[in-house]
Amino acid sequence: MEPAIVLEAVSKTFPGADTPAVSECSLTVRAGEMLVLLGSSGSGKTTLLKMINRIHEPTSGTILVHGRDVRSLPVSRLRRGIGYVIQQVGLFPHQTVAQNIGTVPRILGWDRRRIDERCDFLLELVRLPPEQYRDRLPRQLSGGEQQRVGIARALAADPPILLMDEPFGALDAITRSALQDELLDLHRRLKKTIVFVTHDVDEALKLADRIVVMEKGRIEQYGAPIELLSSPATPFVRRLLAADDLLQHLRVLRVSDVMEAPVDAHAPNGATVAADANLRDALSALLRARGRPVSVVDGQGRSVGTVRWEDVVQAAFQGPGGEADAG
Repeated sequence: MEPAIVLEAVSKTFPGADTPAVSECSLTVRAGEMLVLLGSSGSGKTTLLKMINRIHEPTSGTILVHGRDVRSLPVSRLRRGIGYVIQQVGLFPHQTVAQNIGTVPRILGWDRRRIDERCDFLLELVRLPPEQYRDRLPRQLSGGEQQRVGIARALAADPPILLMDEPFGALDAITRSALQDELLDLHRRLKKTIVFVTHDVDEALKLADRIVVMEKGRIEQYGAPIELLSSPATPFVRRLLAADDLLQHLRVLRVSDVMEAPVDAHAPNGATVAADANLRDALSALLRARGRPVSVVDGQGRSVGTVRWEDVVQAAFQGPGGEADAG
């Protein structure tokens, strides 16, 4: 499958700056993956993101989207295929939720009925009942609700790529966690290519198929979360991810990676954990069950396996493949 996005030796130096904000960055974003750009403020992650949809123009290097150099396309055409979500949301304050979501479809000339149907579909998708939210104004929404509408608006014209620049950074911890879960669910269902910027390590480990760690405008390392935790390429990556903390490894391993075939339909103590939960959740369930085996259940609550204390301990040290942790 052709990569969705390819960056080749991309650099950006802003006028008057002594050093580049982004320096010689090369990476490939696979179609349908969630790639997270992780780094502290000033690391270059947002600048890199904004060069993909040409909010910032590269000083040098090449960016390909679905095999086309972004500079060969009119900006308006390029951005029609790329949804964009930011922390501030940026909803039009005097337009209703439905009018905000319909912004790009109206520009594209969709008819009223198609726009209304798409709006209702997307509101259902982001768990905002259309009959309750369609006619509300942004000021009548909570921060989490506004961000859901922002995501719906970015998806309105069904773009294959979604860029998200710290979209949950201004939200409280409970709302942020809920929206992270909903984004993962949307990603599984829609199979969009998502590039997500964050400075939050826990958020990156939770969301990413692969993580790009940036520092001072350069890519320090990129790969699957467990690869970075097990084999950090630089001392900076090791410190940033707290790679020596075995509990971090449990954040990125799934119960389904280590579960055993069920001996009985249910664990004897009635304790359960979801198959797609991480092993920190499994460890918590095992502690509540005083170390006794816990039943693993699927999305319908059916028992599909069993997880044991020793399974979690072994995974923390060896990873799901059974090889010794290189970290």
